[in-house]
Amino acid sequence: MTVIETPLGQVRGRQREGFASFRGIRYARPPVGDLRFRPPVPVAPWTDEYDAGGFGASAPQATLGGQIGRNEPFDEDCLFLNIYTPTRPAAPRPVLFWIHGGGYVGGSARPYHGGAFARENDVVVVTINYRLGALGFMHLGHLDPDLAQSVNTGVLDQMCALEWTRDNIAAFGGDPGNVMIFGESAGGTAAALLVGCPPAEGLFHKAAVHSPNVDLSELGEGHVAFTNRCIERLGGDRRSSGLEFLRAASLEALISLSLPDPLRPRPPGLGLYGARTYGFAPAIDGVLIPRPVADTVLARGSGNVPMLLGGCRHEGTLFADTVGSQNYTEQEVVDFFEGEGFDGRRAMEIYEAFAPGSTPGEKLAYALTDTQFRNSTVRILDAAAEAGSACWSWMCTWENDLPSSGLRATHGMDLPFMWGWTEVSRTPTLAGLNPPPDLGPAMRAYWANFARTGRPFAAGEPAWTPYTTPNRPVLLLDAERRMEHALDDDIRAFWFAG
Repeated sequence: MTVIETPLGQVRGRQREGFASFRGIRYARPPVGDLRFRPPVPVAPWTDEYDAGGFGASAPQATLGGQIGRNEPFDEDCLFLNIYTPTRPAAPRPVLFWIHGGGYVGGSARPYHGGAFARENDVVVVTINYRLGALGFMHLGHLDPDLAQSVNTGVLDQMCALEWTRDNIAAFGGDPGNVMIFGESAGGTAAALLVGCPPAEGLFHKAAVHSPNVDLSELGEGHVAFTNRCIERLGGDRRSSGLEFLRAASLEALISLSLPDPLRPRPPGLGLYGARTYGFAPAIDGVLIPRPVADTVLARGSGNVPMLLGGCRHEGTLFADTVGSQNYTEQEVVDFFEGEGFDGRRAMEIYEAFAPGSTPGEKLAYALTDTQFRNSTVRILDAAAEAGSACWSWMCTWENDLPSSGLRATHGMDLPFMWGWTEVSRTPTLAGLNPPPDLGPAMRAYWANFARTGRPFAAGEPAWTPYTTPNRPVLLLDAERRMEHALDDDIRAFWFAG
């Protein structure tokens, strides 16, 4: 056991081999009762010793199978963070602040163990929970003007946790003046949104963005209609008592809203935000998120924090059901692209060149990589490069080798390596049967040195060239790391034509 004296009071954690862990530290008051749907309220100091020996509850969510259950303990009182810090004495260390993914309706900090980062690279890791689904991303401003920011409550939670880190991390050996935010999928989007959030400036100093989709909708009537439909699904009347109804709703009822609407099934599509895709997600609200992130990055000029941005080469294979049937004919896929406003014949040509011999349905899945993730990343990279800000691009190209998986370098392929999951278990993971043993340590070294210095490098690994246009250098993360220029540039040119 180890006890730390913090500005809030004493915290007792656990001593590990080469690091100490402090889990389940409350960073905000329980967001329950009158605080449901409201911005987080920072936690007050405590007098007794705080036991940080175990995780706090995760945010309420449905199970992976779509049922309301307990993959892990959850509770509406879920605003907790975890800290992993080396035990040896040293000067204040860089802080890596992780935001988990899960599509804004699932996930938690639990799987992301910071011990490997702390032991190997002498850094402090913070991982957080934040509110999800209806509790974290439901627009209620039309029901109560005081809840105008409710569509971004989960982002406000993340900012509150960053403020806690700024004020307290020095007690754990971290440098509050050197914080790197990073996250994947919804967490990557959150990291990008924080870059594009003026009120968050100064809370962090670098950002590493994994597989984001920040092409968000502007707050408007679509969000109003979605919320009203949620009230209707639960049997309430939004015209008379919608807000009171939601405040009194059970957790099970609110969680059920994250499941598909049986009366309004979402039609197949390329995952583009718009009239058909309103749900629980952040929005450009004109205040917290004033405009598209790339626009904010461009307008800020060279004042942006240094950034790493990237993803996985075949992200869309994990979401193939988004486009519906995998048994489309070629003409049906041409028509599918045309229906989304794109040149169907040209799309078929570029994805055939990308994946020769792929079926029409597989081509649609490959296109999801770009429409849901890569295009969003490219917009921010190009804006940062044009603004004169330091940025670097990466792409995980390691492919799952499980027979007939069809996943290839799918969404989240970077995570087993980044967090050492392949190093602690012999059970096949997303990374397949034979993951390269040195990829995870290399990634952690690049990221940690970036956090420390603002420049990504790793001993014995290729030098990482900063991103510029039109060459667009990218570091490929695979069994062997290497630099390449203009990777899949014909696909990029197709989506950004005109």
